[in-house]
Amino acid sequence: MNSRFTPIRLLRKCVAFLSGFLLIAASDPRPLTFWVGSLLVVFAWALRIWSFGHLDKNLHMTTTGPYAHTRNPAYLGSFIALLGVGLAAGNPSTFRGQVVWVFLVVLALIFVIEYLPRKFQREYPRLRKIFGEDLDRHARHVPDFLPRLRPWRSGDPRKFSWSRVTANHEWPWGLVLGLALIGIATVHKWSPFVGFAG
Repeated sequence: MNSRFTPIRLLRKCVAFLSGFLLIAASDPRPLTFWVGSLLVVFAWALRIWSFGHLDKNLHMTTTGPYAHTRNPAYLGSFIALLGVGLAAGNPSTFRGQVVWVFLVVLALIFVIEYLPRKFQREYPRLRKIFGEDLDRHARHVPDFLPRLRPWRSGDPRKFSWSRVTANHEWPWGLVLGLALIGIATVHKWSPFVGFAG
């Protein structure tokens, strides 16, 4: 069986999608926090595009672009997108808006404490088999997640490529994020939670 489709992974994906839907369905947006959150989402997607424009998965030890700042810029982009969507969905003035932000904090903690370590534990040994000392050299200079401000210069001349963005199937991610923000902006028209403890 393909390990990508084991029951536990399928369950995790279902829980992740359900959590995202609940966050959006329970949203109670306000203009300021919605637009600040939306800007974070745009920044997050731009970071992911920049990341995948440098990445040839399992073929090249990528150390350029955002990989000169953090070893996992796409995961960082996903985390920032989560924060942006959650910020856009909640507000500090109503009970529902506050509940959304508490839920966001819970999801962010799960991402950092459970999701990332599990990903690193699974991916780093596999990548070490492929790239060996190059991976360790990168790790000695670039942090796992939170970026260093000054880029590490590995000597690799690799440049950004739009074709890599397409090859890495990143474009649908922008559609998902856009639909999430549209769902938040129009939540009063479709969500069963509208009017509940607002």
